[in-house]
Amino acid sequence: MRTESAPGHARHRPAPARAGRKPPARTGEVLDLLRRGVAVTTADLAATMGVARSTVTERLELLLHHGLVVPAGETGPGRGRGRPAGILAFNERAGVTLAAQVGTDGEVLVAVTDLAGEALWSSRAAFGVGEGPRALSRLLDREFATALAGAGESRDRVFGVGVGLPAGLESAAPPGAWARFPLAGHLARSYRGPVFVDRDVHFMALAEHRAAWPRAAVLLCLKAGATISCGLVVDGRVVRGATGLSGEIGHTKVRDSDAPCRCGGRGCLDATAAEAAALPAGAALRRAGRRTGDVLAAAVNLLNPDVVTVRGRLVDAGDEFLDGMRESVHGAALPASVRGLVLTSARLGADAGIKGAALTVVEHALTPEAVDGLVAPPIGV
Repeated sequence: MRTESAPGHARHRPAPARAGRKPPARTGEVLDLLRRGVAVTTADLAATMGVARSTVTERLELLLHHGLVVPAGETGPGRGRGRPAGILAFNERAGVTLAAQVGTDGEVLVAVTDLAGEALWSSRAAFGVGEGPRALSRLLDREFATALAGAGESRDRVFGVGVGLPAGLESAAPPGAWARFPLAGHLARSYRGPVFVDRDVHFMALAEHRAAWPRAAVLLCLKAGATISCGLVVDGRVVRGATGLSGEIGHTKVRDSDAPCRCGGRGCLDATAAEAAALPAGAALRRAGRRTGDVLAAAVNLLNPDVVTVRGRLVDAGDEFLDGMRESVHGAALPASVRGLVLTSARLGADAGIKGAALTVVEHALTPEAVDGLVAPPIGV
């Protein structure tokens, strides 16, 4: 399934083009520093950006006016006799996102989140995976409207929409159904912010990185259930591949298996996963873990990750799956590559895809350039 995105109706105007160098201390850059916690006072911001405090103060007044920044207390007593400095923070309640996570069994988790990706309201709905994208679009239209009402929010506060889809959804629907229907474009007609329709593992990997492993240079997030796939974050960015299909390790052939796979081939890792998911007993889990570890070892040699997290039904069923993975990875990968490798169960829960979808929206909707446009005065004023 290819990754889809759509801009939606313009939430902000592009900042007007100006000749010469960019202005110092752009408003969007000030907010970016506050969001990342790099600087939290006017003095810190001015020092970090190398500009006068008065310049930063002007930008902060704009952000305060638009509700993107709020006061957050004062610093403790300093060495001098001056007054404590006011601390400023990004206002995570300045707006909301809409996020959905579709499961392989057709269960759809829908949520309204704040701008930190935390769910404010959520619900679950059933979707027939064989019905295709048009049916899913109708369900999301209905469930998103219900979610906004339940959270007491309105459409004009929506910064964007993110929808995560599992691998294998295309094979359950009529041939070509997903390719012919632009789900992101349909949703963009109803909301002003950007819309992202992506594989669920990409969203999960982003959420795991931001919430639990922000310093990881290379993070692999493995989803191990009825199918096996992984998301990849390198230098803080999700790597999706040329057509959005990176991480489809479930269709790697494994030794001593001739089991049929949903892709039409035989001997795929996914087929092993399906067997273990149907009978999650100790021996089957360890065997599936070893085979997954054999495939993962090649990825470790290729990508040299510092963290691999694993989530899903096979991990939840017992320790045998992870134990089997570790045996194979440490036995087949380059010793130097696994010496410092962290291979562990995922830190986030079942709603990781929701958080990742929301953060994808926020990180695109609040780039410095987007914020500059958002706070720009109306043309002609």
